Amino acid sequence: MTPRPSALALVLSGFTFAACGPATPEPRPSFTTPGEGVVDVSSGTPIERYFPIVHGNLWHYETTSNDGARGLLLVRARRTSAFEGELVTPKGARRVAFTSEGVALLGRSVYVLRAPVVVGMSWTGEHGGGTRIVAVGQSVTVPAGRFEGCVVTVEERGGDVPVRYTTTFCPDVGITVLDVEARVGHERAELRSYGPPVNIGPEGTSVTTTP
Repeated sequence: MTPRPSALALVLSGFTFAACGPATPEPRPSFTTPGEGVVDVSSGTPIERYFPIVHGNLWHYETTSNDGARGLLLVRARRTSAFEGELVTPKGARRVAFTSEGVALLGRSVYVLRAPVVVGMSWTGEHGGGTRIVAVGQSVTVPAGRFEGCVVTVEERGGDVPVRYTTTFCPDVGITVLDVEARVGHERAELRSYGPPVNIGPEGTSVTTTP
């Protein structure tokens, strides 16, 4: 199983399917080297538990698609301040801000997750579709393990290119499952591991710790 370009990578880094039309350009990353950032900070907002950005931490996802393709996707956290941070993939950086209203995408004026975290809460999602919380307090089992108290959201966009995004956010971990369903196919990402990198070997090779 080898890394490959994926619509999931685009979603996780804050972009959309190419067929969805032009998107607002994302801001450039606020720094260029992985070592730069802010550690041991928190916004103090309750919703941050569901989308934690701990500087240097890595999320490693296993991806599958309906055509049988399998891959790996790596996401790295960069914390830039108590109230802002970014998730970085090979496809780009997804910059977010923690506010009293939820987790917002910087430069897009849209939310990844809105407060209060209750079933039925709805808003316009980051891909332009209607988003709602469909479940709270859920249990989910993925390659990284079993997680409790998770929140599930669904974003649906109609039109000529209908797409459905189902995202599972788990406390103190973040996104554990992401499903993207469209006419062109279906892709799914499941969390394989999460945590700080561990340097091993003379070259300081980094691997991801499991929860």
